[in-house]
Amino acid sequence: MNNTSLKKIRQFNRYYTAWLDVMNKSYLGTGLAWPESRVLFEIYLSNGISATEICGNLNMDKSYVSRILSKFEKQGLITRELVPGSKGLKRLHLTNAGTKAAQKIDSNGDRQITDKLKYMDEETCEKLCAAMDFIEKTLRGSDICK
Repeated sequence: MNNTSLKKIRQFNRYYTAWLDVMNKSYLGTGLAWPESRVLFEIYLSNGISATEICGNLNMDKSYVSRILSKFEKQGLITRELVPGSKGLKRLHLTNAGTKAAQKIDSNGDRQITDKLKYMDEETCEKLCAAMDFIEKTLRGSDICK
């Protein structure tokens, strides 16, 4: 990779994370930071997921995920269920409050993108989505970690 490509990719990453407004303490008006929102939403998407699976799916540090999960448990957003016969494996489940919080993340995320792109015509939106598909497929194809 040449230096120009490197700079363009890094510039886009800085722009996109700012565009998504992920750097604030309360992502999407939820009261949760972006990493916390992602962990909660991961449990919402995969009920019964383990902490290890979350770490792998999100490429997050185990101790950081552990702190987030402890916070969620204290807030009454999740429960942990020990898997019988395992050596301490716990499955994570959202409580009613956790489900409501995850649904808020989901609906607020939809609204955020809708609001940001409301003036974009359909043809341009389709091109944007095609470019995003290309980026994802390209990155997944070169991802040797998964």
